[in-house]
Amino acid sequence: MNQLTLRHRLLLLTLLPSALIAIVLVTYFTFSGIRTLEGELRTKGLATVRYLAPISEYGIIAGQIESLHGLAQATVQESGVKAAVIVNQKGRTIAVSGRVSLAAEELQRALGEPAQVGETEHWVAFGAPVKRSMSETDALFEPSASSKSLPAEIIGHVFVEFDKTELVNKQRQLLQRGLMIVLSGLLILAALAIAMADNLARPVMRLVQAIHGMSSGRLDTRVPATSSGEIGILENGFNEMATHIEEVHFSMQARIEEATAQLAFQARHDALTGLLNRREFEHRLEKALAGVQAGGEDFAVLFLDLDRFKQVNDNCGYLAGDELLRQMALLFQGRLREEDTLARLGGDEFSIMLANCTGSRARQVAEDICGLAAAYRFIWQDKVFAIGTSIGLTTVNRKVRNINEILAAGDAACHRAKESGRNQVCEQEAQTNPDRRQETSNWASRIANALAEDRLLVEALPLRAMQLPSPYHLVELTARLNEPGQPPVTLAALSDAAERYDLAPAIDQRLIETAVAALARAKSQQKLLHCIVPLSRASVGSKETIDYISRSLISRNLQGNRLCFVFSEDTLTLLTSQAMEFSRQMRSLGCQIGLEDFGGGLSSFTHLRSITPSYVKLSRSLTRELGGNRASTALLRAVQEITADQNIHTIADGVDDQETLEQLRNLGIDFAEGKAVAPSEPFEVWLEGAVMRSA
Repeated sequence: MNQLTLRHRLLLLTLLPSALIAIVLVTYFTFSGIRTLEGELRTKGLATVRYLAPISEYGIIAGQIESLHGLAQATVQESGVKAAVIVNQKGRTIAVSGRVSLAAEELQRALGEPAQVGETEHWVAFGAPVKRSMSETDALFEPSASSKSLPAEIIGHVFVEFDKTELVNKQRQLLQRGLMIVLSGLLILAALAIAMADNLARPVMRLVQAIHGMSSGRLDTRVPATSSGEIGILENGFNEMATHIEEVHFSMQARIEEATAQLAFQARHDALTGLLNRREFEHRLEKALAGVQAGGEDFAVLFLDLDRFKQVNDNCGYLAGDELLRQMALLFQGRLREEDTLARLGGDEFSIMLANCTGSRARQVAEDICGLAAAYRFIWQDKVFAIGTSIGLTTVNRKVRNINEILAAGDAACHRAKESGRNQVCEQEAQTNPDRRQETSNWASRIANALAEDRLLVEALPLRAMQLPSPYHLVELTARLNEPGQPPVTLAALSDAAERYDLAPAIDQRLIETAVAALARAKSQQKLLHCIVPLSRASVGSKETIDYISRSLISRNLQGNRLCFVFSEDTLTLLTSQAMEFSRQMRSLGCQIGLEDFGGGLSSFTHLRSITPSYVKLSRSLTRELGGNRASTALLRAVQEITADQNIHTIADGVDDQETLEQLRNLGIDFAEGKAVAPSEPFEVWLEGAVMRSA
């Protein structure tokens, strides 16, 4: 059915109901006529025997056999009658005419009324009883009432057989006539249906042919709009559609080419940041390496890993993490040249290929990117995050055989930069089969063993008063992990790893213990010493830290006024209520509170009201470019004025040259630490030399 054309379906729709109706009607009337003919024959037969029975009464009573034979012969002369039989009361045949087909048993059967007595395919027989008539004279001689109820006496029977040949011929003629009528009607209907189907299907077929033409690429195909009604609407609609398709065809070609180019772009670029993806970056790296091996210029590759990306994801969700990646991509792109290549390798890892740039130039680019990342503040709703990035730098020359050596060297250098304190640059040459992570054991066991074996070296970072001479020694405590055969690990990198294994409070307690012991020793020698102790996020949010500090001060019989605990703005942002409670508890012990990395975000000044610190360590993003950035200088001056009004001391961190030190002094900064003030050294060594032996 699904393969039929519209013309065939129209023919079926037109012919099938009409043919069914015609067949049903002709069949009905034909069979009705056949039944009517059969009924007429039976009526005629019954009428014949009813007529013949009374006539035969006198002949049977009088015994006039000749008259009965004449009566039988006269009956046979009637149309359709093939035989007539008259029998007496005893069933003996007394008159017969024609070919009798009834059996003797049928002729001897007693009948009470005229009826059909037999029938075959070729004949039908009827019979009737011959009854004695009761005249009025009989009633005169037998006047009794009982005689009236007696049935009439049957004195014989008459039987008449009719030939069905004529009936069958009439029925056959009637059936043939019905079939002729059906066939004639179907022919007429077929002619009409074909004409109607052609009339309806012709414009549709024109539309079909036009559609085939359009699909084969002949966009100028049109159909004659000669029909009316719905077909005419379809023709006009097709012509309008064809015109529109022809108009947009060429523009669609341009769009297809544009979409193809976009798909090619998406296959080579990261969907989130729009940078090159790892696959395309490695492809370009292979081309660049082939150029170097063919005699081209050496180049450098930077591998970047964001330092605090996980904090943003954990505290603000993946939407914030995605936005941070987009912003960092823009930040890095702004520092590069057009010929440099920036790619996102996956997660929070980026890579930069510096064309025709090696040695000190590549190192300077990496340091600049570190500075940009350290100064950047990511703001999400009411939270501000300092990010930073660790960078691994490797140079590509003719000795490098494949890009796997480059990737491995850069990855190892980046990991070493993260272990060394984050937000710094480490270099490593590409080599065959490098140890990519250079980890001798897991962090949990390394830190636990270092604490147990006293390999955690506590160091002193002395501070210098910038405005007025200080009557006391002010020092900040830090720590470094020393392991045989391994580079030292700074406190920043150590704290990150320790927090993952819940070991950060143990490191903080080691610093607290060292500071309290130093204060007790200085007190016994009547030396003025103030210690600044950095705390991790886990310690600030833990009540056990407060109890430990309280017990340490009580056991040494010390007041807390010479002890200052500092924590980062990130900790205050993420643990606001815990940080405020910690600050309140410390003040109740007499201790002071400080904030690290201050001034890097818009929320810094609101923190001054929430915890009221005694010291703020300025963000390095404010002090890094004092000589060449007027905005940093203006912002640093504003910070100094605001903190001075609230009697909060400012500390400049990481001051490594005298020029910056003098600029900070002129801006009114209270304290400074760094290489320009004094190098870091073991805390016990510094305490003995700078404090205990001082005049």
